[in-house]
Amino acid sequence: MSMKLVKGVLYGEGEHHEKPKQTHIIIIGAGLTRLLLAQGLRKLNARLEAEGQSAPFTFSIHERDESSFYRGGGFSLNIHWALQQLYDILPEELSARIFDQMGSFTFLNLQTGEPALKTTIPPGWKGARMSRVRFLQLLMTNLDIHYSHRLSQITFPTDDTVRAHIENGDQETGYLLIGADGTNSVVRRFVYGAENSKNTQLPIRMLNCRSEYPLEELKACLRVDPHLFHAGIPCKMAILCSLFWICRRRGRRTETPSDPPPELPEQLAWLKHMAKHWANPVHDLIYGMPDDSIVQVIRVQEWMPNDANRRPTDGRITTVGDAAHLMTSFRGENANHGVVDVAQLLALLAPSGNKPTDLKEVASTYEKEMVQRSRPPTVKAQEACLDANHYSKITSDSPFLS
Repeated sequence: MSMKLVKGVLYGEGEHHEKPKQTHIIIIGAGLTRLLLAQGLRKLNARLEAEGQSAPFTFSIHERDESSFYRGGGFSLNIHWALQQLYDILPEELSARIFDQMGSFTFLNLQTGEPALKTTIPPGWKGARMSRVRFLQLLMTNLDIHYSHRLSQITFPTDDTVRAHIENGDQETGYLLIGADGTNSVVRRFVYGAENSKNTQLPIRMLNCRSEYPLEELKACLRVDPHLFHAGIPCKMAILCSLFWICRRRGRRTETPSDPPPELPEQLAWLKHMAKHWANPVHDLIYGMPDDSIVQVIRVQEWMPNDANRRPTDGRITTVGDAAHLMTSFRGENANHGVVDVAQLLALLAPSGNKPTDLKEVASTYEKEMVQRSRPPTVKAQEACLDANHYSKITSDSPFLS
């Protein structure tokens, strides 16, 4: 079989295969959206089989790391406006274990320890706050995940197939490859090229701190909110402190943001120096951080899809979640858009009568809607991020709260 090279992509030439009854989907990725997609395909297959049809899809999941939580558990999850889509995606035995639970939003003044702003969830408004680790563990139910499978290349061996090449020499061939590989997506880089796929760094520095405290020491925080609250200090150099059961602190914003120290002892000392004149309950939490606390420097970044110089894939590659549209977490929308990505894609993949699924049409229709839907909230999330780190802009009109 001869091959041809187009814009750096290898295509098979002159070889055609009759499609089998099942369409194999290759899922590349590490987190929420890849697991949701796999569970959604399981549910779709089960529904069609219950209707007397054959299951149309097979899939494989390829994860670059040696385990799902190799890089830590990440932030908690807030699913609100996409909650119904989440229920629709998941098999009933999994969706039944998700409970509606949303509370208020509290922003404390760190000079006084009193709420500077507090909003409540409107009556009838539903949402779910979840531990990311526990939710991902739930989503792994009945899934076979190939760990230590780092994607190295993508080729197109025939006119209608796509092949994932793994660094260890393994290969996987299918009819659709879906990149759900997060912030620094290899699939995105392949589709858009190295330059167009680069994330944009925002002028914010952020530390994610994980510490364990005796319950007695957390009672003051739990009285503020049982799940999370935010805090800031009114000064020229804005500081935002976000607390999620355990301490998570976001850095300060200036015209030229200062970087935190690189090593843990100096990071803890830096935090305590900054918190010296802060009010409780945050002051005591910072000063009570044990020496074995886990501290991660988080890059606050964004990326929006742009079709300039996009490589031709003929509908055989698409992306979901942060690989498709990266937005800051300051409006709590990124996970919701990832859920909707999966829901939209599954709806398009579902067979319509006896008509075979046109994967090229599926990818084109999905991406058009996804781009239109995700670009405006990415801009709002940037505004929310900058407002959240500027105390005077914490108002009810800010995208951080609205």
